[in-house]
Amino acid sequence: MFVPLLSSLAQLNPVLVTKSSVFGFGIAFSPLHIAVVALLLLGPTPIRRAMAYVAGWSLANALAIVVLMVLGEVFSINLSHGEREQVLVDLLGAGALIGLGLYELTPRASLAEEGMVLKLMNQLPDFSTVTLVLIGASSALLTPENLVFYLKEASLLLLNEPGLKADAEVTGLFTLVASSLLLLPPLVWMLSGGRVRESIARLEEWLQHSAEWLVGVVALLLGAYLLYEGLHGLNLMTS
Repeated sequence: MFVPLLSSLAQLNPVLVTKSSVFGFGIAFSPLHIAVVALLLLGPTPIRRAMAYVAGWSLANALAIVVLMVLGEVFSINLSHGEREQVLVDLLGAGALIGLGLYELTPRASLAEEGMVLKLMNQLPDFSTVTLVLIGASSALLTPENLVFYLKEASLLLLNEPGLKADAEVTGLFTLVASSLLLLPPLVWMLSGGRVRESIARLEEWLQHSAEWLVGVVALLLGAYLLYEGLHGLNLMTS
């Protein structure tokens, strides 16, 4: 399945594929949600529950791109670089990511997220498979910084107009990359035959208590990139 996809992607504009992958990674790099997947592996029917959560996450990511592209086509939104709509998306996105990055580097962030994870720990193992799919989807759609990457990915496809088939392939790549880090714990679990329970437990604990600085640094880097894009577009718009 992946070989034909990679072959088709190789024929597309490499900038389109690279940017789409970067936006997908921006969504995938979410220690809190990776910790939730790791937690589900420590309960009953680990693979089924963990994959249900990841399935919901993946479906929501793909659906968000489709909906935003449809809205962009219906309302004829001009997302070319240097146009007002694109500049607005870039600058607002930069502000959101830089704000998130600075917050994650403060001591208050670890306390707030630790409390949230502890609440999830008390509830998630009792949820049904269907509920976990819905929770995974909601987690993706209700994570504020994800909206930035959804808008960037949809605008990238609308701007490049690669065609329906290529749209589907690039959206598939984006969805796969956006789910990649969440898929790592269950993949390791399956490859090891479940013999990594202690390692998964340590990973889940580390993600709960020590990953904020990583989130902060990545958010600042992506925010700086969007700020550059926004300022460059603003300069084009006003020149």
